[in-house]
Amino acid sequence: MIEEKKSMPSCQLAVMPQRALVDEPLSMRLAGLQPRQTVTVRTRTQDGSLKTWEAFATFIADEQGTVDVSTQKPVAGTYDTIDPLGLLWSMSCTDAKRPIFFTKTKPTSLLITLTAEVEGTIVASTQIERLFAAPGMRIVPIQERGLIGTLFLPAASGPHSAVIILNGSDGGMREHAAALLASHGYAALALAYFGAEELPAGLLNIPLEYFEKALVWLQAQDDVDEENIAVIGLSRGGELALLLGSTFPAIKAVVAGAPSGIIQSGIKNNTDFSDPAWTRQGQALPYVSYKNTFLSTLDFMWHWLRHKPFTMVTNFRKALTSKKAMVEAATIAVERIQGPILLISGGDDQLWPSTQFSQLIMERLAKYNHPYEYEHLHYEKAGHFVCFPYALPSLPPMIMLSPLAGMYLGFGGTPEANASAAIDSWPKMLTFLASALKQSS
Repeated sequence: MIEEKKSMPSCQLAVMPQRALVDEPLSMRLAGLQPRQTVTVRTRTQDGSLKTWEAFATFIADEQGTVDVSTQKPVAGTYDTIDPLGLLWSMSCTDAKRPIFFTKTKPTSLLITLTAEVEGTIVASTQIERLFAAPGMRIVPIQERGLIGTLFLPAASGPHSAVIILNGSDGGMREHAAALLASHGYAALALAYFGAEELPAGLLNIPLEYFEKALVWLQAQDDVDEENIAVIGLSRGGELALLLGSTFPAIKAVVAGAPSGIIQSGIKNNTDFSDPAWTRQGQALPYVSYKNTFLSTLDFMWHWLRHKPFTMVTNFRKALTSKKAMVEAATIAVERIQGPILLISGGDDQLWPSTQFSQLIMERLAKYNHPYEYEHLHYEKAGHFVCFPYALPSLPPMIMLSPLAGMYLGFGGTPEANASAAIDSWPKMLTFLASALKQSS
């Protein structure tokens, strides 16, 4: 049991900056300890569902009685390498009996409490605030013309290059991600397309005209540079980003994380994969469908009864060879995209083979002599949730989910690998956007 006492006046815990964007680096130092003294630093916060998340790391002070958390390797803890953000991304949920995701979709800031303990006694503490929205940001809710979304605008007047941020198969919208991007100077639109208010409940028969309407609306905004619009998505959102870029010339850049360059089926009740996801002019776009078989059901039950993570990557990989005609018809014409393309994938993706999908996209772009730049960032040990807008720097990564007792859905990677990929890919994505889109002063 930890004994909570007043902070010892001789020990100081300094964290800089104490209030900053969530992607900014941290400096964390302890001073006033005894030479070679062992100290444990703990972090604690709550996610968007008010679940408590914690991490810790134990260090040995130097001969001057100081610890630099940013440059020292912990001797024990929830991470084991030199990492200035380790005490943030390595947090795990203390309220959950099963693996869950760190819930965050709103742009409210995170308050993180840090304590330093020596022999079970708290000797120093402080609190920091990690922001998604920079001060002065303008927020415009959208509920018109059948559109559901939120536009985040920088404090400075535009016009600004714009980015549409697309969710994956969970639906809704990721406002915190849009706010963070807007904090870097973009007009960022978090756009829902199912699973919100009057929109379809599931990823089924979503008309591309909906996104065309969103593009027209976005181009009409005074603070938006209508000539410089990008789309970003991960997973099914990455597939959609490629599809929209190949369909609408107004889109001038695409970032697709863990993408499929092949149109996949819709999702009905998380069990039926036989209907289309996307339509155009009232017609279903060609897609690869899947049917549950006795063997696939047996495999699922085997994993459930043995509490083993169930993964789907093998089924998607097999479809590339067993459903060649279907795959060919459903392949997205990525060569039609009117601008640069950035693909990001994890080599241990256990949902679907996003690295293989990305390689096929790169091969197609080369085959058709795509006139714009295209790049594939590959993180060998990372899983499905490899980058923005699902994996943000310093947030706990998504590895596994347990929706029911004994049922585990594996998405691949490790906390360390996924966190590292999120931290590394984020500035590279910002550099890509700055190059691909004409930045306004």
